[in-house]
This record gives sequence, structure tokens and C-alpha cells, in this order.
Amino acid sequence: MSGPTERAPIESGRLVSEYFRLERWEIPPPPGSDQPSAFGGRAPVDDHQRGAGGGLRTGGLLSTVDSLGGFLSGLSVQPEWIVTTSMMATISRLDHRGPLRLHGQVLRRGRKSVVSGVQVVDEGNGDRPVAVATVTCAVQAPGDMALEFERPVVIPMPPLPPAVQRPEEFFCIEPGTGPVTRLELADHLRNPWGILHGGAAAMLADVAACRAVAPSSEGPVAAGDMVLHYLRPVKAGPVEARCRVVGTQGGRTVVRVAVHDVARDDRLVTLASVAVLDV
Repeated sequence: MSGPTERAPIESGRLVSEYFRLERWEIPPPPGSDQPSAFGGRAPVDDHQRGAGGGLRTGGLLSTVDSLGGFLSGLSVQPEWIVTTSMMATISRLDHRGPLRLHGQVLRRGRKSVVSGVQVVDEGNGDRPVAVATVTCAVQAPGDMALEFERPVVIPMPPLPPAVQRPEEFFCIEPGTGPVTRLELADHLRNPWGILHGGAAAMLADVAACRAVAPSSEGPVAAGDMVLHYLRPVKAGPVEARCRVVGTQGGRTVVRVAVHDVARDDRLVTLASVAVLDV
């Protein structure tokens, strides 16, 4: 996992990736190769983003995976672009010193879809493995999106804002307990297509699953392994995450999370499976 090269940064707006202060850099293929670029990334683990497991919450981890994996997948199919259709992450550690370092590469590039793999290690703790993830994206025409980038792409690490927000506040997740959790769709939670960012849906699934399990647990809980399937786009919201506990064994509870778009005839938009761990 190499470091970024010296290039002028591209501009970015107030995005989900900026909340986690994700730095990204393109790793071009060898000269003469027709393989797509790989990508490196680095994100600190700011104290206000830590969960009960001691490190970056799994919803936040998948947000960074989606931001890096989606961007590298999009570059691999230019002049077209992508939208994430599913993510799967296996988590090996919940306690992180940070910063976390990511490495992503395209595993398969087809005419209609791209599959990318992302590895995450704890750079501040001897590069111990943190997670491996798979991101699947559908290829779409970009429409009016501006997709001109100086290559190789470098997006620097955003500074820590003067007023920090807990994930529930930044992601507009309403307070509450029990099996139903609601998120209001604010503009800063939209991806370049104008729909709910896949990372925001991951954070909602994390919070909702933990809230569903917490009343029956003897101590704190945290989300671990997670699988998400994005079935339909969310353009208006609000959305509700409705949880069903599937089963519990040895301090591990599997929760099925169904996310519905309340404003669009309550249609199902995302399905997730979350392993909630006693910590």
C-alpha cells in the first residue's frame, strides 16, 4: 500500500468522505498495461467517530470503503460512471488506533458492472488487518455530472472541522431505541447522482441494528460483519430502518435490516444483514 504522489488536488464539496477525512490517491498501472488504476486511502479515527468497540464504527468504515471503492470503480469505466449496488465487509478488529489505511483494486470490469476489493489495515497499530470488503457497482451514463480529473488523482485529507458532530448527528439519524430507526435525507448525504450515499445507508444500518439488540444485551454492543444490497435509489426520504433479530449465539446477534423510503409509498430500498457483537 504505497503513499500518494505529489499532484495538485481536485476540488471536492462537503461530502460523506470529508466527514471521515478520507485521503485518496490513484496508483496508476505500469506503463503499457491496460489494467485500471488501483487506489490508496488513509483516514484518521477521530474520537467523536469511535464506537463501543473502541475504533471507527463499522458504518463509518463501510462509508470510507464505499467512497474509495466507488471512485476507483468509476474511473475504471470512464467516460461512464457508476452507482454502488452492494457492499460486503468482513471485520477482524473493532478497536483501532488509526489512521486506517485502505487499498482498493478492480477485481472485475465488465460492460454493465464493476467489482472492486478493498483491504483496510490499522496503520497506527503495526498494519494489523481491520477489514476486507467487496464493492459491486452498476455502470451508468454520467448525464450532466462533471467527470474531468487531473491524473493521477489525489484528494488530500480534509482538516478536522472546528465543530465536530457525532455520526448520528451528521447522518441525520433521529434519536430513539428499539427496532425502527429513521434518517432524514439532507443534501450533504447525497452522492453525485443526487441520491442517498451508500455510506449513509451503511451508517443507518449500523445504528439501527445496534439499537435493536441493545435492550436485550447485558452490556455495550457494536456492529461487525455487514452485507448491504441497494435495491432502489432514495431521492426524497425520510427512510426508516426496520430491524428483525434473526438469531443469537456466543455474543453475536444477526440482525436483518430493511430500509424503506417512507415518502415513496414505503417501498423497500436497501436490505442489510448485520452481525452485532457484545463488547
